[in-house]
Amino acid sequence: MHTLVVYNAVFFEKEVEMSNLERVVYINHTIKTKGFVTRKDVAERFEVHPDTVRRDIEYMRSFLSAPIKYSYRAGGYVYETPFDMLFDSLEDAVLYYIFVGSISESLKLNGLSYIPIISKEILDKISSYIPSGFDEIMDRISYDSSDIESMDLRDFRNILSSFMLKRCVFINYMSADGKTSERLIEPLKLINYFGKWYVVAYCRKRTALRVFLFSRFVSSEITEEKFEYPVTKKELDDYIDGSFGMFKSVRSTMATIRVFEPSYYNVRKQKWHKNQQVKECVIDGKKCLEITLPVGERDKEIIARVLSYSPDSEIVSPPELREKWQARIRELYEKFC
Repeated sequence: MHTLVVYNAVFFEKEVEMSNLERVVYINHTIKTKGFVTRKDVAERFEVHPDTVRRDIEYMRSFLSAPIKYSYRAGGYVYETPFDMLFDSLEDAVLYYIFVGSISESLKLNGLSYIPIISKEILDKISSYIPSGFDEIMDRISYDSSDIESMDLRDFRNILSSFMLKRCVFINYMSADGKTSERLIEPLKLINYFGKWYVVAYCRKRTALRVFLFSRFVSSEITEEKFEYPVTKKELDDYIDGSFGMFKSVRSTMATIRVFEPSYYNVRKQKWHKNQQVKECVIDGKKCLEITLPVGERDKEIIARVLSYSPDSEIVSPPELREKWQARIRELYEKFC
């Protein structure tokens, strides 16, 4: 909702002067702490004309949907109903801009934002609200993500349109081994996972929920075909949260992984799955983190994660997963040693 508020303000507020964020934050904070605020108080504090404050209040009503009204009883402006603004302090607004702006600037493909809803106009407008005293802080924070896969933003827009129209998307999709197939899908959820965009959808070809990686779309086209499969929120959530990693499966089993020193120090504050169980112990004089979590049938991702912490990590159970992990190690050894 708040994102749409910012979006609407950028594209529709052309003739009316945009409110200064610092004054809006002050008005909101004063009403919440004092119970009311007066135009005179705001005007004197910020050395502006009372009419400017009036425009600030109109802006809050129109573009922030603030239930603000004048109360003769209180002698100032009050909220008719409880209201939470996106920014409750100027510092919140600065942090929001710093992180959203930095992430958007670093995640670009062919000059376009990797997060399509964040446009340059929105960032410029938010930036114009930030007092110059915060410039030094903004220059000291940056975000870098080197693991970005290219994708066509037309595919992204087709998925968003599908959400709105409840119409299927026809895709030509490339598998991990380079083979292509045609699929008619009913998109249900977009997920950004470790810098990569995925869509969870009901696949008409497989008659089941599946996860598709955007960078493997060869082409996509929205169709006139309406959604048919009635996926409940619980069914979708269970599928997404059911096992470790992005590539899900209907069935999962509990797996146990151990990570020893020195990688132990890198992993002990990480959360690999929301339902993981963690136990700290000492084995052969070394600190060890024992992680137990659900793993689906598509287990390559958990094997890759464990290998990334080699030689300080191992898969303990179940036996068949441990055997796959060991087979992968042997395969790497035979190929490169």
